[in-house]
Amino acid sequence: MSLTNIPQPYLGIWRRTLLQEMDVADTSTFVLWLQTALYHVDIRIPAARPAFNTINHLDECSFEQLSWLATQQGFTGITEVNGNITKWIREHDFQPSNGQRDIGKIKFETDNILFETGIDTNYQEIWEKVPDSHLKLSVKQTTGENRHTKNVPARLFIANSTFAYVRPRNTQLPKAVSLSAAINTFEPSKDVILDWLDFEISFGEITDEDHGYITHSTFPFREGKQIKLS
Repeated sequence: MSLTNIPQPYLGIWRRTLLQEMDVADTSTFVLWLQTALYHVDIRIPAARPAFNTINHLDECSFEQLSWLATQQGFTGITEVNGNITKWIREHDFQPSNGQRDIGKIKFETDNILFETGIDTNYQEIWEKVPDSHLKLSVKQTTGENRHTKNVPARLFIANSTFAYVRPRNTQLPKAVSLSAAINTFEPSKDVILDWLDFEISFGEITDEDHGYITHSTFPFREGKQIKLS
């Protein structure tokens, strides 16, 4: 696949160190953004996560655990850069679409630090690049199994010694400002909630050419597990 769209300084993995919205500063949410020359993947895991150490599958989660999972964020899609304006087109989003563009003004403070300022909404984010993450950069279309053991489209990103795997849900979310709001408003059955949350974004370290070790995931019970990369 030819990837030729994004300027070189953007390429690699970025970790967010600060989100400033009005008078609220967030430094505790774990956020990674992996950018290739066309596609991106982003994961956002809030702090104070409950324990999932006895859980092996999504359908084993309690309602309280499912409710927390609904507060996560993440997405994948195509990135467009026009001068210092960057737009992330979310082809697959963990949260329902709120109708707003994901678009910001980018300023590179150094090669490894960038500032993002919101255009449609009022925010500022500071990002730091993971060293050498622009090396061996690739993305490929693949498949994965959803919770019903059905094969669905997925993406596998490689950035030097790190991978990111994205397997979106296979159902449509209702219109809502967030997944949590959708659950509270529509009061769906547990089976429906499981389908809404059946969206895996996993980052981890490559252990050999065929395998990786998951370190962060929208499925916490997958962390520490091995994933096949080929």
